[in-house]
Amino acid sequence: MILFTGYFLEYYQQPLNKSVLRLHVVANSDNTEDQLLKLAVKDDIVNLMKKEFQKTSDVNMAKSQAIKLIPIIEKTAREEIRSQGYDYPVKVSVGEYAFPTKSYGNFVLPQGDYQAVKVIIGEGEGRNWWCVLFPPLCLVSSSDQGLCLDNPQEARVTLKCLELLPKGARLKLQGEE
Repeated sequence: MILFTGYFLEYYQQPLNKSVLRLHVVANSDNTEDQLLKLAVKDDIVNLMKKEFQKTSDVNMAKSQAIKLIPIIEKTAREEIRSQGYDYPVKVSVGEYAFPTKSYGNFVLPQGDYQAVKVIIGEGEGRNWWCVLFPPLCLVSSSDQGLCLDNPQEARVTLKCLELLPKGARLKLQGEE
């Protein structure tokens, strides 16, 4: 347990925003049909990336793979959009994007710039959905609404070794004041 905790603390002392690759899917609009379409597109992309990232060992490899997969991600999204009877354009990019702080129980992603695969459907003016592609925290069922920035329902991700720390204990990330 001590060895694992030591590894865990060392691994997570690197800035969190440099150690994850996020997925960010933005709907055309906030109407119900566009929101359902966003979730269908998200499911297809998560399934694609799950297969592609099976042997991915670090965030840099994940980002490189995601960049190479942009045409396939666009094609996958476009096919789902058309299969649902829509003709929206889709734009996929991989880059650094600003995200607000988001807390899910004991799991917090602090505000900051994160590497992300960003998928914009149509006008991209609707609510958005996000998850962490690497390490894989996107493995949610298609019936799950996922980790939506505008979703009032909270998911809960816990790490047992953090639960064992005394209440009120705080881990400091390297470079954090």
